[in-house]
Amino acid sequence: MKINTRQFGEVEIDEQKIVNMPIGIPGFRDQKRYVFLQKEETVPFLLFQCMDDPNLSFVVLDPIKILPEYTIEKNDLEKMVSWDFETDEISCFVIVTIPNGNPEKMTANFLAPLVINNRRREGLQLVLQNSAYSHQHQLLK
Repeated sequence: MKINTRQFGEVEIDEQKIVNMPIGIPGFRDQKRYVFLQKEETVPFLLFQCMDDPNLSFVVLDPIKILPEYTIEKNDLEKMVSWDFETDEISCFVIVTIPNGNPEKMTANFLAPLVINNRRREGLQLVLQNSAYSHQHQLLK
């Protein structure tokens, strides 16, 4: 299947890689299907591209690349989903904000990560409760 993207143009997508976001992402509740895209020159950043809107995408990053000790509380996640945490492989990503013209001031939202169940190809944006993490963590200091 092919989709159009603002950043990468037309891209061939393996339908098995589509991630369903049943409750959407805050501010984009009606957009439910996404796919991760990456080009070699953008590593370690990925693009979380909406399948239904070529203009909607999020730059994301594995939080462990920045904060190796980063964790989310399983209790926070269990309140939102009924995944099998013993057998399901769970991935976590933080959304990166890159100010136009000031990439050195980019920040990441460690307070509300995207959590993906890789087996189910399902995810959500989880707002952590009672967390010391910031929604505007400076990536370059």
